[in-house]
Amino acid sequence: MNSLSKCNNCGKCCLETEMLLSKKDINLISRRSSIYNRRAEFVVRNEDGNFQLKNINGHCIFFDIVLKLCKIYEIRPQGCRFYPMIYEINNEKCIIDKDCPRSKLFYQDLNDFESNCKVLNNFIKNELKIRK
Repeated sequence: MNSLSKCNNCGKCCLETEMLLSKKDINLISRRSSIYNRRAEFVVRNEDGNFQLKNINGHCIFFDIVLKLCKIYEIRPQGCRFYPMIYEINNEKCIIDKDCPRSKLFYQDLNDFESNCKVLNNFIKNELKIRK
C-alpha cells in the first residue's frame, strides 16, 4: 500500500502548516514549479530563522483547497514526504502525528518506522541544520 492509497486527501496536514524547508527543497520547487519560481512567493522565515512553507488563508500555499490535493505533489518538500512521521527535536525521537486521521495506516512495520526515522533525523540535522 503506497502513501497515496493510505491518505484520504483530507488536507489536515496542509492546514496551518509549519513545514520547514531545506535549501534543496526551495531550489527544487523554484526550478520545477509552474506555479511559483521565486522563493519569496512560497517561503517565509519563522521566528527561529528557519525557512518554512508560506500559508495563505490558513493553508499551505500549494494546497488546492477545493480538490484537497497538493499542487506540487511530485516535487513536494522532504518533510511532506515523511508525514505523518514528525520529529520531536526536544525529545529527539520520531512520532506519528495524531492529527492525521489515518495515521495508523502509515509506518506499521517497526523496521520501516526506524529506518525512516533515521533518514528524517539526518535530514533535520544535516539539511535543515537544526539541533536540540
